[in-house]
Amino acid sequence: MKNKLFIATLISYLGIYITMPVLSAISTKAHMLPGQIGVMISLGAIAMLVFAPVWGKLSDKLGRKTVIVAGLMGMGVMFILYTALFRLSISQSKTITILVILLMAVRFLLGIFMTTVPTAANAYMADISYPENRAKDMSSLGLATGLAMVLGPIIGGILSSIGTLYLPFYISIIMLILFGFIFITILPKKDQEKNNSKEIDNIKAALEDKKSFFTFKLFGWLIAGCSIMFAVVGLQILTSLYLHNDLAQTVTQSAKTASLLFVILGISLMISQFLQIKLLKWTAQKMMLFAIPLIIIGLLLIAAADNLVLIILSYIIIGAGSGLGMSSLSAGASLSVSQQNQGAAAGAVAMTQGIAGIVSPLFGSFIYEINIKFPFIFFSIFAVLAYILFVFSNKENNYLKNKDQGVVFIDEKNCY
Repeated sequence: MKNKLFIATLISYLGIYITMPVLSAISTKAHMLPGQIGVMISLGAIAMLVFAPVWGKLSDKLGRKTVIVAGLMGMGVMFILYTALFRLSISQSKTITILVILLMAVRFLLGIFMTTVPTAANAYMADISYPENRAKDMSSLGLATGLAMVLGPIIGGILSSIGTLYLPFYISIIMLILFGFIFITILPKKDQEKNNSKEIDNIKAALEDKKSFFTFKLFGWLIAGCSIMFAVVGLQILTSLYLHNDLAQTVTQSAKTASLLFVILGISLMISQFLQIKLLKWTAQKMMLFAIPLIIIGLLLIAAADNLVLIILSYIIIGAGSGLGMSSLSAGASLSVSQQNQGAAAGAVAMTQGIAGIVSPLFGSFIYEINIKFPFIFFSIFAVLAYILFVFSNKENNYLKNKDQGVVFIDEKNCY
């Protein structure tokens, strides 16, 4: 089952990242102004922010399978509408206001479905993972995210070079809908899903203290997650601009270098998560305690860098920190709530992406115009404050107990 959740998460993110390299270009050909493109992308982030907790609660009520399938199918259908509108707008000789509005509306609808699979998959992983293994198991879903971040833009770039700007969208549509049908077959039904985990849930409930959903501890995890996502999303927006202004690269050079840097960041992210799964096997709290300092060091190194070598090093450091942080966030939030609130917790984690998708582009670009170093300094300061809050909110807990004291071992199939 864990492998299936890995594949579902990978396909969901690939569907998004494959189209990223051509989104700005195809939007420009559709007669959209840069500001309109920015608003369109921000609307998708707003939808993610608003609907992530909704999908989390729905997965608690309707079952993880229902939400995963709905997410894959929903994204596929929205990409069909998105592509059709792009084709129609490009066929016009000038900007058609209603088409621009419709493109923004469809991006918002697409954003509604973007958090479904990650939210339900994280909640499902929490359902079938014993607390002491949760950090390692959640890291596998983070590895799927990192793999999509690396492969998606590469695949999208290759597809657009051998075909047209529409080809990455067509491949995303086929892939999302195809795997939507596949997961209808291979994931257990809702009732079976509940029956299979019922005995595990009863044992877990005996080990847990009753927790309200939103606690200071969960808040600490979410703020820590925001500090990481602010940095990652901010880099996506500002990297090419920074290379152009700070290193005097041409627009074309900066775009190519930025693509290379994100491949490097993604590879570093994947390596850190792979090491966590196979070698380190740290707790969620320990991962976050290392993750945020790495993010801070990387951001400050960018601000101080005066050559490309230092910038590459900073992206390696940030990638390693992001890999540990993203994995620990899902596990830590999961361990901060009761078993009955796993979907809601996963939705809250997904909200951090939506918040970062709104705040980082708007605030980051605003202070960038004041000074090109300011965004990196600000994000590092926020990360320091988040780190302090995280430490205070995560005191030593008694969640994990020694097996000799009566705790049983649980895996996704058996209880001992």
